[in-house]
Amino acid sequence: MRPDLNLLSALRVLLEERNVTHAAKRLHVSQPAMSKTLQKLREELNDPLFTRSSHGLIPTPRAKQLEQQLPDLLDQISNLVHPQEFIPGSYNGRFNIAGPGVILDQLIPDLSLALQDHSPRASLTISEVSTDFTEQLASGQLDFVIHINRSMPEELVKTSVGFGEVICAMRSDHPLAAQEQISLEDYLSFPHVRLYIAQITHANIGVVDEILNQSGQQRDIILETSSLSSALDVVAKSDCLLVTADNHKELQNPAYTYKTMPVELGYPTLEMVIIQHRRSINSQPHLWLRGVMADIMSNFFREERLFRSTALM
Repeated sequence: MRPDLNLLSALRVLLEERNVTHAAKRLHVSQPAMSKTLQKLREELNDPLFTRSSHGLIPTPRAKQLEQQLPDLLDQISNLVHPQEFIPGSYNGRFNIAGPGVILDQLIPDLSLALQDHSPRASLTISEVSTDFTEQLASGQLDFVIHINRSMPEELVKTSVGFGEVICAMRSDHPLAAQEQISLEDYLSFPHVRLYIAQITHANIGVVDEILNQSGQQRDIILETSSLSSALDVVAKSDCLLVTADNHKELQNPAYTYKTMPVELGYPTLEMVIIQHRRSINSQPHLWLRGVMADIMSNFFREERLFRSTALM
């Protein structure tokens, strides 16, 4: 037998009602049509299913067996076709997320607390983003990647969570700290620490380095690291400059100051996005977690922008 879900649904109602007329009313069909359905069920299942009595239909042993199995089976099929409302507190699954260390350091504490509060049975695996993150999203190894916005394959979907302005950070008593605006010549005369983010540009170099390359110039990068804390430690103890976005809490430390970029380099901005594969855009758990991450990151960008505006007054 190749099961007909409509027939099985009708059998479930017959088993519940034990009456052809009542079953027909529930299914909004005529009594003759319901009788034909019952006859077809008998033929398909090769069993009489019911005998008639003055008290209604009496199920056969085969029908009683089906009566135990059908509700769960039909409910499972219904949930596959029409998923139930997602309840975070009941979700038991794992999300795999990757991103630059400088962003993850800010996101992980708040995201972990959000899951503990709202979805305690869910778990996270978080890793540093690698150069093959698009392939990892495509293969299902990753659910989300947090990254700088850039062109992506069509099957990847991006959700913007905020913008950060590129600035030049330095120790508060740096030789350039007293200048209101630093020149390109001054900027290139000091060593630099580069915050490494995999695939931040197509050439996998920094945004500023991409701009400098267009005019045949380059800066003296003495250290590349994905750790913001390590980069700032070096900056605090040397004359090194650090190009970063202005949305890091660590920059609120009085040990550091920052300047706008040299006029010749413009004022580049970095848009942060959450990336996922198109196959998960209708997944209720993924929609929920993406919303949680977007709220956390958007609030952070707003708070940092307010801080910077106040600090510059």
